[in-house]
Amino acid sequence: MSEAQEREQWGSAFGFIISSIGYAVGVGAIWKFPYMMGMNGGGIFLLMCIIFAIIIAIPLCWGEMTLGRYTQKSAIAGMRQLEGNSFWTIVGWMGAATVIIMISYYITIVSDVMFYIFKYLSGGLSKMSVDQLGDYYGGLQVNMGFKWISVLILYALTVIVILGGVQKGLERANKILIPGLFIFLVILAIRGMMLPGGMEGVKWVFTPDFSKMSGSVAMAGLNQCFFLAGVGMASLFSFGSYLDRDNSDIPFSGSVIILSNIVVAIIAGIAIFSSLFAYDMDVASGSGLVFKTLPFVFTEMAGGRLWGTLFFLLLFAAGWSSVLGLYEGAASVVGEAFGWNRKKAIIIITIIMIALTALTVHSTTSLAGVTPLGMDLFTFMDFVAMLITLPIGAIFMSIYVGTKFWDRYMEHSAHGAKYFKVPRFLKPWYIVGLPVITALVVVVGIAGYF
Repeated sequence: MSEAQEREQWGSAFGFIISSIGYAVGVGAIWKFPYMMGMNGGGIFLLMCIIFAIIIAIPLCWGEMTLGRYTQKSAIAGMRQLEGNSFWTIVGWMGAATVIIMISYYITIVSDVMFYIFKYLSGGLSKMSVDQLGDYYGGLQVNMGFKWISVLILYALTVIVILGGVQKGLERANKILIPGLFIFLVILAIRGMMLPGGMEGVKWVFTPDFSKMSGSVAMAGLNQCFFLAGVGMASLFSFGSYLDRDNSDIPFSGSVIILSNIVVAIIAGIAIFSSLFAYDMDVASGSGLVFKTLPFVFTEMAGGRLWGTLFFLLLFAAGWSSVLGLYEGAASVVGEAFGWNRKKAIIIITIIMIALTALTVHSTTSLAGVTPLGMDLFTFMDFVAMLITLPIGAIFMSIYVGTKFWDRYMEHSAHGAKYFKVPRFLKPWYIVGLPVITALVVVVGIAGYF
């Protein structure tokens, strides 16, 4: 029996799609998207995100998943199969670097969310002012005992799931997490719209104010599109490698994955901004929107303890499902690259990621004086992952798909496609358009740091 035949596969098409949605829909859809929308004009920012999702995220998603399904391997091993130990393996190495670095700081955000669930259940956040909530959140970042306990609990839960494999671990977990996320989010959105003045927030979300359109708003939408889509991180390559070549539809599945992410972000926007408008709160309060401003809204709301608990439960479901997807990608890529079995790969990458997490956890305390390029270590990790390793991998993956892999891409992506195929006229877009736009995101993003 060949290696491709022996490779574990998804239990069903639904399991693949729901797990891929879980990977793509992270705290970025419910934490970062709303505060970026609040700071960038509301509806016009949403319009930019939708446009960029269609013309950028979906084509990149198609390409990455097709490479995985074609090779039946993860990113590094797959590129070696296609091109040997050549320059093109950079696609896999950059993806692996991105997921390992990203998990190391992303998991600290998700662990904060987990801690907030218990604080709401205990009533510990009731009757705090916005300033007090801000002080509380700031205090949590320097309380190393609580910080490490929550981080290590989350690592342990993640490793237990990932050790279960694709079907019994990742797929099974996401079949619970993602439907639960959608249900909680819809309930919160309906609750927000029922508040006096809540519909004004809904109108604000869906009404593009073209007078607020600017280059910075467009670039913010483009950057958010990359953050939301999860492309260029090697995980979608791995997810594609678990697909049955004869019974999977890449063009349709890839489109559903990316657009579902946008739908989740929109519903989150409705839930959050309807509540903010109802209580006349500042929609442009930045990254503290979810951990500072919104909890205050819940304290003012009838049944706020329940609604706050539900909100952070769904935020945790989104964040943890994304961690699981990233972890699966890292374990698959690193394990196959070095010939390790799954258990060994998971143990080794977990040790590496905990070591990197130590840098981010202590970036506000004992390592506060360590500031590479003038950034604290948490910000530096995000800078390296989102503006160095991820875009490099995405750029070269796009160029490879549009050049050396193009004919095979056209043939293989069409195999199993029931509704539509990848358009052949997109070849110049893969070779020039996507790389140039990605490079532009990098240049503008780096300029923003300095």
